[in-house]
Amino acid sequence: MFSQINVALYSMEPIKKLFSAKVFNEYEERRFELDLLQNHFLQNIPGQIQPHVKVKNRIGGLLIIEVTSNNVAHKIKMTSASILKKINNNTSLKLDKIKIKITVQSPTPQRQANKTSISSIVQMKKLSKEIADSPLKTYLKQFFKK
Repeated sequence: MFSQINVALYSMEPIKKLFSAKVFNEYEERRFELDLLQNHFLQNIPGQIQPHVKVKNRIGGLLIIEVTSNNVAHKIKMTSASILKKINNNTSLKLDKIKIKITVQSPTPQRQANKTSISSIVQMKKLSKEIADSPLKTYLKQFFKK
């Protein structure tokens, strides 16, 4: 039984080496840098809009953020100079500009209620019984079977 456990642990060594490789270390460093930048950015904006803002990337002196609405984007755009000044004073980064991307939050569509009234349904049923055989009559019969 212990030999099976040793074999299982030994077989995990290549995976451990893969995750400690240079490529994954660079991703981890990048994620840590963006998290730190996110914290600095959130400290320098008003509290009402903090939950609606996320730092996505930093390319040179350009800070790319993502917001949930146009209203939040406008507030950040109007105060971007003071935000950049505060961030540059608190960190060794020298940011020049903020680029804002608005993510569209598409709500889940709700099923629309049937707006035909009961009286119109009764009248259509009478009509389907009264008219001669036609495509309209077959369509109305199929419609009322549902």
